[in-house]
Amino acid sequence: MAHTKVTKVKEDDMLECFIYPKICYSKPSEIITEEILLEEIAKFDEAIAPYIEDYIWHSDSLIFHPRTKQALLLEKLIENSTTIDEHNILPHIYVRLCFDEDISDEWFTVFLIFKLTQTFDGLIAKIIDSDGEFLLIEAANVLPTWANPEACENHVFVYNGELHIVREKHKTLADLLDDVRERPYLFRASDKVQDVIRKRIDIYPNEIKKRHHKARVFLPEKAVSILRQEPRLVALAIRTICHSDPLERKVCRAMRYFPPEQRIMVNVKMTKCLYAMANHCRYTGDPRTGWNIPPITCSKYNAHTLGIKIACGLEMLVARANEERRKREKLTVNDPERLKAKEDVLNAYLTRLEVSGYFRNLLKGSKEYEKLLNAAKDYYLKHFNLCNCITDVNKSDAEKVLEAWENIQSNDVELHAQDEATLSPADSDSWLNVDPVQLETFLNEQWGHVRSKKQEQESLSLKEKVQMFLNQNSDIDGVKFLEDHSTEDVMHDSEDNGKVEFDADIFDSTLRGILDLVVPGNEGEFEGSSEGSLGEDDEDKKNDMDKYMRLLNLELQSEMDKDENSEINKNSDIIEDNLIKSITEEAGGSGPTGNIIGGPVRRLMHLQLQSPTTVPPDLQS
Repeated sequence: MAHTKVTKVKEDDMLECFIYPKICYSKPSEIITEEILLEEIAKFDEAIAPYIEDYIWHSDSLIFHPRTKQALLLEKLIENSTTIDEHNILPHIYVRLCFDEDISDEWFTVFLIFKLTQTFDGLIAKIIDSDGEFLLIEAANVLPTWANPEACENHVFVYNGELHIVREKHKTLADLLDDVRERPYLFRASDKVQDVIRKRIDIYPNEIKKRHHKARVFLPEKAVSILRQEPRLVALAIRTICHSDPLERKVCRAMRYFPPEQRIMVNVKMTKCLYAMANHCRYTGDPRTGWNIPPITCSKYNAHTLGIKIACGLEMLVARANEERRKREKLTVNDPERLKAKEDVLNAYLTRLEVSGYFRNLLKGSKEYEKLLNAAKDYYLKHFNLCNCITDVNKSDAEKVLEAWENIQSNDVELHAQDEATLSPADSDSWLNVDPVQLETFLNEQWGHVRSKKQEQESLSLKEKVQMFLNQNSDIDGVKFLEDHSTEDVMHDSEDNGKVEFDADIFDSTLRGILDLVVPGNEGEFEGSSEGSLGEDDEDKKNDMDKYMRLLNLELQSEMDKDENSEINKNSDIIEDNLIKSITEEAGGSGPTGNIIGGPVRRLMHLQLQSPTTVPPDLQS
């Protein structure tokens, strides 16, 4: 059986969800039509509607797309895929979401997917982003040792609101999903892993209101009407002006669609991320346009500059949509060059279908052949329209703003005019300033007190450490302590600020000592045998030997004076005799006693205990 393989998303800040209703893996794939998947999508939309009603998406909104087996096969052929394994192609519901600067959209989507798997029986989902299995990355500190990227890739699923990791290999995707549904207790991740994920998503739906920020903005009246029609368009306006360059901002000099002459003060709701982006954008409009910005010390300065940025963002979107509309009108269907280019692409697509065996060797012109041909053409047109919507996001966003601008009525503008004193006060933006204490508190809440855990481990006695080692479970790789890896390999000591100290002089001296076989800091080389003296002269050795013998005699004498017991004296004599006997038998060579008392001392003691005729040849002068 071929392995299950889901292509990792290539774009940054992109989330992909593969949702498998029970019918998708329990029934033959050929009978799952787009209509069946659309019915499932309608249920999903109804279930998540209460949560997304007041939600402001930063970039893309959550949209479910049906994917049948036939559509997936045609998609692979369009991508010119050479190998197609039909065993691993299952119909499913697909989500592609760009969260861009606001990662809250990603985790809010994860919260919704977990909710769906709890609501609908047998529903299993797979969620990845540009980093891969980011749910496991979030719980990396509490994962088991076997949960490495190679073992977990394409084997992580969400079922019944919990995370599951299937360790079985060489199985199709349908088999993996069956295993998760029939035996979830075998593949359910540990409670520690579940707690980490729950901590991340359980802040919703309460977090939705916390991430909102109400700002007071001085806006053109038409801009106010658009945001009243569709409040979510404020995200498009702010992101457009923040991501624009001076060349794109040239259209803001005239302000044809949102003139600054008629402006009113209103409250605008946005996310904290959007508010922070707008505040850090340095663009404050073209001075020739006539914005009349008050002094920076004025309390209304922020309201004026924020209104200019939003209005200019909307202006750029409407101007872009009009330009795209004019281009589409010029490129009519009757254009021969455009028609020929479309035919060439379509013919190449049909040729790939023919080579891949899509038409099943049917006779051209037959009823079955025409049926397959029409299905392929319909999907081709639908697929490329979908691709254009995905790749040219600015175009679709601009169209939304243009449609809202065209729907503005004059009486709508008059209704929005109101006394500034009746407006509710704006929310405080003190959350923009974070002091070091708050940052430290946030990091401790997120990652825990790592240094305190390390100090707690270091305070354990040897007996307690051995007991901890014996209590660990061993696998084929042996016993591993996750705490050691998490504190030493991952985190750095805050006192050294992540710096690495390097002394070039010590490194050079040590390296020369290794390569030249010279003791660092000494010009003498090794003399005699491999266990000879390390650059010390004989006089120094003799003096060291005399000191050692005197210390040894004093030690033995004090022991005999302290204890007059004959048995202890006898043991001391035995120890001394054994020591002398061992040194004599080692004959200055390597041995247990010599290793304990040291090489130079061992040789000099042997020379004093033995006659010159018994000295080993390698030590004779």
